[in-house]
Amino acid sequence: MKNTKKIKLGKLNFYIIDNNYIKYLSKFDKHIAYNKNEKRPYIGVIIIVNEHYYFAPLFSPKQKHKTYKDNLTFFKIMNPKTKNDLGIIRFSDMIPVPHECVYLLDTQNKSYGYKRLISEQYSYINKSENKTKIIEKAEKIYNIVTNNSKSKMAIFYKNLSCNFKLLEEKSAEYIIKRNV
Repeated sequence: MKNTKKIKLGKLNFYIIDNNYIKYLSKFDKHIAYNKNEKRPYIGVIIIVNEHYYFAPLFSPKQKHKTYKDNLTFFKIMNPKTKNDLGIIRFSDMIPVPHECVYLLDTQNKSYGYKRLISEQYSYINKSENKTKIIEKAEKIYNIVTNNSKSKMAIFYKNLSCNFKLLEEKSAEYIIKRNV
């Protein structure tokens, strides 16, 4: 993993999260996925939600994504010309992340096919209307999951999502422990 730890605001870039941080947070929430290894890292985009940097993970295209009905838990990434699935961004699995635990994705030593997929995904999510939808969905699911509503919709999204407030607390504790 290249030691480039800079969050760039403006464009939605792809990032990798520090393994130790993921291991720590996964103790508190079952929705958090692990980095598989250097070959297939857990990558995603950084979005500011409720004054916190949130990492929303990106998942490779899978057959089952074609059957997903649009909702707040994800954003489908499509090739506009071929209409092929390029993957999804999962907002229900987003986690707060301190900038010290974020690395820009380095594709230098990756295969041509991987670089091409990342390039197509990057182009699609950074179209103005798509970027707006991504940010809006992230904020909406966060607000629904963190409010005290007992509505069916709120319960549905809370069951599918990380406990954002708890993870914000644990993220702050992680930084304190790390800096002591």
